[in-house]
Amino acid sequence: MSLKKSRKEEEAWKSDQVRKKRKERLAKMKSKDGYKKPIRDSNRIVRVVSILLVVAIVLGFGVWFALQNGLRQKYTKAFTVRYDAEATDTETDQVEAQATDETETKTATGNKIGDVTLAEANILLGLVSQQYLQGGAFSQQGQDALSQDSMFNPEGTLRDDFLLSVENEARNSTYFYWKAKEEGLTLDDADRESIDNVISQYEAIASQGQVTLNHYLGVMFGPGVTESVFRDFMEKSNLGNKYVQQVFSTFTHDADEISAIYDENPDSYNEVNYRSYLFTGNDEESPAVDPTVPQAQPEVDLEAAKTEADEFVDSLSDEASFKIELDKLGLGTQEGQDPDADLTLTKGGLKNYMSPEMGEWLFAEERQAEDVTVLEEAGGYRVVMFLEKYKPVQIGSYDSRHILVLIDENDPEKSDEKSKAKIEEILAEYRSGEQTEEAFAELAKEYSEDQGSAANGGLTEKIAPGQFVPEYEEYCMDPERKPGDVEIVKTTYGYHLIYFIESQERWYASIEQELLRADQQEFLSEVNLHTNITQEKGIKYFGKP
Repeated sequence: MSLKKSRKEEEAWKSDQVRKKRKERLAKMKSKDGYKKPIRDSNRIVRVVSILLVVAIVLGFGVWFALQNGLRQKYTKAFTVRYDAEATDTETDQVEAQATDETETKTATGNKIGDVTLAEANILLGLVSQQYLQGGAFSQQGQDALSQDSMFNPEGTLRDDFLLSVENEARNSTYFYWKAKEEGLTLDDADRESIDNVISQYEAIASQGQVTLNHYLGVMFGPGVTESVFRDFMEKSNLGNKYVQQVFSTFTHDADEISAIYDENPDSYNEVNYRSYLFTGNDEESPAVDPTVPQAQPEVDLEAAKTEADEFVDSLSDEASFKIELDKLGLGTQEGQDPDADLTLTKGGLKNYMSPEMGEWLFAEERQAEDVTVLEEAGGYRVVMFLEKYKPVQIGSYDSRHILVLIDENDPEKSDEKSKAKIEEILAEYRSGEQTEEAFAELAKEYSEDQGSAANGGLTEKIAPGQFVPEYEEYCMDPERKPGDVEIVKTTYGYHLIYFIESQERWYASIEQELLRADQQEFLSEVNLHTNITQEKGIKYFGKP
């Protein structure tokens, strides 16, 4: 056999061996059904685990970022509000009872009219609780206070107490906003400027605390409440209030109706002047006490009090002697009080604010000036001297329109001189026209810088004494004032051009306000009857950072 042939046979043999081993290896890699088995690769498992780990980190960061920026509060629902035109008192009670059980909330009836986000609910909490919680509801101090025990529910917290108030506010404000949109109401420039001013005030407070506005809003109203969120809330609230004021303006009562109510029961509105003093049987000088330490009420000696009261009555001869005789006993004034103060005299007393016994005696038809009686009270015996009863004809409220031109010494365009010249120009324009209330209202809409009344033609109604600055009030409450009078009045705000409409005597104003309050309460009761509010899952985060 030649060498060349031998080599070829050897190479062929080796090739067969390689092919044989390859077939065996492939056979091992095949599964029973003939398909190729998957290749086991530890590196691939590592890659999958690594990807999952990265995804978890990204998701965790996303959750952290969302919580830090209040995204949960912005988009999570706290309440759903529904309106049921056919609701009755019984059905409303049932819905409210069901709403206390989370499993029953979906049984609430009516058409959905709006959702309240957790951020909006927290804003309401911040507003409702401002006078009760120091430092803001979402400061550490505020959170500690909210976690205290409930004042009503032994198993609840103060946060639960505030939730009841917030629910009522959320239900009403959602309904008012819904109705405002249905009525086609919109915010005007004065409304938006008013909102801007509120936000500017918060911004100034934040600046004083050397924090950003959004940080301050977060402390007051919770995470997620930024300027834009708060502005949106204010716009909804103002639009809802616009609807409420529109409804309230339709409530009117004429003079005949009001007079008839007075004639039916005059003593409910008449007033009395009288003198009185309570004898307790413990009028001797008491030892000095620490005013910071609560003191137990002294025990009343009723027998001694009755004797003192009767002896005092025997010493009286007329009204002047009432205070004189008390001063003789060293009882007319107390330490630290103005010696000229006459604390025994009460003017303008109303029957509804007295004890039944005192009211019946003072308002009795047979009562005469300087009549005296002794009435028993829980704290002793009170000597009472009747002076007079009368129908209160003093001014109780007044209506007017006004145009305000502000004075700002920091603004050259609003100096005293320029503001005065401007208001005089407006008065001249009024004088050159029809000189009617309607014409004045149009000028107010055009020129007035009073954001609260400009859009309504400068109208201010049912203003009680003490509500406006003294100069404005002095003009309107002048007994010589007549309907249609117009005059420029300067106050601390600037120059007012005032159009006087009318004033109401105190008895008249009292009855009118009583009727208007009843109308308003009936309206709110109807709203509560036909709307219901249910808690959503997001409520568990209510009032929490």
